[in-house]
Amino acid sequence: MNPSSSSSRRAVVIGLGGIGSWLVQGLAPLLQYDAESWTLVLVDGDEYEEKNRNRQCFEMLGSKADIQAQWVSKRFPRLAVRPITEYLSADGADGTCPVSEAIRSGDTVFVCVDNHKSRKMVLDHCAKLRDAVLISGGNDYTDGNVQIFVRCNGQDATVRPDKHHPELAAPRDKAPWELSCEELAASAPQLIVANLQAATIMLSAFYSLEQGKYDLEKPEVYFDVVACAATPRVRR
Repeated sequence: MNPSSSSSRRAVVIGLGGIGSWLVQGLAPLLQYDAESWTLVLVDGDEYEEKNRNRQCFEMLGSKADIQAQWVSKRFPRLAVRPITEYLSADGADGTCPVSEAIRSGDTVFVCVDNHKSRKMVLDHCAKLRDAVLISGGNDYTDGNVQIFVRCNGQDATVRPDKHHPELAAPRDKAPWELSCEELAASAPQLIVANLQAATIMLSAFYSLEQGKYDLEKPEVYFDVVACAATPRVRR
């Protein structure tokens, strides 16, 4: 792990699978060569397996957070990186990391998980912070969306994503640390093209926000890889 600077800005990537593993490929060079100093926090309690190679980007098998952190440290030595090899939970249940320890006020948070309960937990935490940028991406097989939530000086600068998404407002699924081994193994099929599209739009949103150009009246982008289309949506 690279030593981190107390004055660094922080980018937190939660979930390093189909979307998150590709997101890190583009985010790491963006952060290393930025004029500001950054620390990259990589969060995932899962491990890479051979079956993941058809849609995820990794070099070795094992802990996703550790392997991605090693990759970043080797190629981008000026970028501080911190792996968290546990899933996040609201209360720090056994074997998990409390979300309050992983995400601080002022962080830019990339949510790349595949369940609504975890997205809701991270959103609720960010909504209590004075300043935060939350960029959340998800996809089904050929389509998906990216949602942006911004807090500035203790106020919401965008509408909360769960206002327009009942599945996020009241999740019926389980967080990964609540699942059995059989349930974890029974994941829905994913398409690498949709994963890449979600990661690319998330990176584009981050860059636009950093440039002060993002239209906060359109905090959601829907995409369809079959139609080769991405559509921003007005949300109030």
